[in-house]
Amino acid sequence: MRKKTSNLRYLALKNRPGLTLLELLIGSTIILAVILATLSLYMRSNRVSVDQLQFSELQHDVRAAMFFISRDIKSIGAGIPEEFAGYFIQGINNDPNQSSAPVQTDRLALLGNSDPLRLVINVFDPLSPGTITLDPNEFSLYPYTENAYPADPKGYVNRTIIILPNPEENSSNGELGRITSVDFATDQISYSTINVSLPNGLVSGGDAAQYQGGTVHFIELKTYWLDVDGNYPGLTVGTDGYLGQPGILYISRWNSLINGYEHQPLVQNIEDLQFQYHGDLDDDQQLDDYNSSGTIDGNDFLNWDDDYGAITDWTNNSTVVDGIRCLKIWILGRTERAYVSLSGTTPDEVKYVYGKPSIADSPAGAQPDKHRRFLLESTANVRNMSLSIYNAGN
Repeated sequence: MRKKTSNLRYLALKNRPGLTLLELLIGSTIILAVILATLSLYMRSNRVSVDQLQFSELQHDVRAAMFFISRDIKSIGAGIPEEFAGYFIQGINNDPNQSSAPVQTDRLALLGNSDPLRLVINVFDPLSPGTITLDPNEFSLYPYTENAYPADPKGYVNRTIIILPNPEENSSNGELGRITSVDFATDQISYSTINVSLPNGLVSGGDAAQYQGGTVHFIELKTYWLDVDGNYPGLTVGTDGYLGQPGILYISRWNSLINGYEHQPLVQNIEDLQFQYHGDLDDDQQLDDYNSSGTIDGNDFLNWDDDYGAITDWTNNSTVVDGIRCLKIWILGRTERAYVSLSGTTPDEVKYVYGKPSIADSPAGAQPDKHRRFLLESTANVRNMSLSIYNAGN
């Protein structure tokens, strides 16, 4: 019985037909087509993922830059006498140091108060710099010493200060220095002079009498600027923080310890940086309708070198700068690499997505280059100018 069953199984297997060569070829073709379609879908998905990742990073960089710039603009001149408001800010339109670069960007210099300090001057002679005698008990209001603030061991020494005359003197003088020592017993500050330009023509010098009743403040000098081509004149790669790479947005801060500016890279992949300004520039107590349209809108913002009525050089006119009430900031980011998911000719309807758009007085690019752009525009009010941030001693 067992032998008969085995014979039947053998005969069944022997008589079952096999696969022909044609069937093998058809099956292999179908499998190969499925594999190729899967790989194509994966490669397409991977290209889109890579593009979206770099665009997401670009958006993060642009938004971070806007946050820092807007924050500093809102705090321009905080804690400094309002009479010196015309010296808190200075812009440069179309940075002349990069005149040969393909994109002409703006610079913005800010003067601000890093920590609350307002020491009233008793005796100071700018012709014999080095020592400031304060009114009695001034230090007691601002005890920046290691014992009083263990978390701030710097205290007063090596801090950058600005020495301003009595506001009632209507002076355009001011001194910048680095504190070398303080004497709490004699109410004196010793300092070394810093020879660096201050915004809008605030110059050193003046009469000793002008400084009686003046003030001493901690100060920060900051400049926001964009390195377009990675070869900024006067800077050396690897020195004071300069990277020498294109598309880096920097914030340069005066560092008293190195007696120079320290260039801190803020974000990368930035293509253009522009600033525009608006306010009561003619001091008539009303916001200016610069284009005489009858309404105050975005078209009333000015570039730094625009003529304003009879004033053709208002960029260095402290009275006009005093009238600035808000600043428009334009930051244009550009992906590091061209989009790999974009093929063929770029459609006209998205030419300003994959090509440089026109911003303020910065012209548009010649043609799309398939790099994705992200433009962020914001307006920051100069709301904290001359804000009182001091210990009143109560």
